[in-house]
Amino acid sequence: MAILKLASVCPLMRLANPAANLQTLARWAEKAAAAGANLVLFPEMFVSGYATMEMCEKGFADKDRFLATAEPIPGPSTERLVALSRRRKVSLCAGLLERDGGRLFNTQFIITPELGLLGRYRKVQVGAVESWFSEPGGEFPVFDVGGIPTGIMICRDKSHPEVARILALEGALLILNPHCTTDTPRMRFTDWSLRLCVARAMENGCYLIANNPVFDCPIEPEEQAGFTLAIDPYGRVIHCDAPPGDTEKMAIITIDTGIVRERREMEGEHFNLWSRTPSAYRRLVEPRNEGTPESRRKMLGER
Repeated sequence: MAILKLASVCPLMRLANPAANLQTLARWAEKAAAAGANLVLFPEMFVSGYATMEMCEKGFADKDRFLATAEPIPGPSTERLVALSRRRKVSLCAGLLERDGGRLFNTQFIITPELGLLGRYRKVQVGAVESWFSEPGGEFPVFDVGGIPTGIMICRDKSHPEVARILALEGALLILNPHCTTDTPRMRFTDWSLRLCVARAMENGCYLIANNPVFDCPIEPEEQAGFTLAIDPYGRVIHCDAPPGDTEKMAIITIDTGIVRERREMEGEHFNLWSRTPSAYRRLVEPRNEGTPESRRKMLGER
């Protein structure tokens, strides 16, 4: 049984400005270490300063400048953060736009004081909103962080139950779910994301921690979604920041693997990780055809 103290940070993120974001990251890492945290979670592509196509089109950021922030892993930013991790004696999970040869990925990495760069996860479910710059990853690694098997799924990965399920089958007891998104009237972070995160944590019997940055650009205050969500293995909400979402904040969450074990040892139908029937799931791994007119009509209930 292991206990881990996790700090989830919702920091002010400057678009396409790694130098400023690394300074912010260092400031919050120091605060988290002072609070006794073992691991600090930062949002999706925080180091690079994720600028969406919509933000670029509105003139909040320059598309070419954002793409120019891409760097390899290991690289300058991860080397700097390895030094920070060792200096503060705290593990870090952060993201950036990764360049691997001529390919770009939306990548989150983990650094520990003892081992340095532990590994990385490349976002799999990039979707149309990111396909203009990022390729999808294809692996779901699980990392040992303080004795706790830890997986990562980035933002909309959570909307695909297969991602969290694979991580759980690979042994993850804790799933980190960094985001970089804005609120809309139809999709509030503390509503839409909360419901999905509760489902993913409950059905896989694991802790799930999600967070999102505060944007340093002239979006409307109600569009800011600087919140942390924390769900325990029973699907109980153990932390959900209250509005407003336009201020920096940090939440400290205790991860107790004893509770994961208790949940996963429940008998009967209360936990379903042990009672799957993979032979019946062939449709999930068939070549994708959802974009065809016939398939779209079928999914919309048309015949």
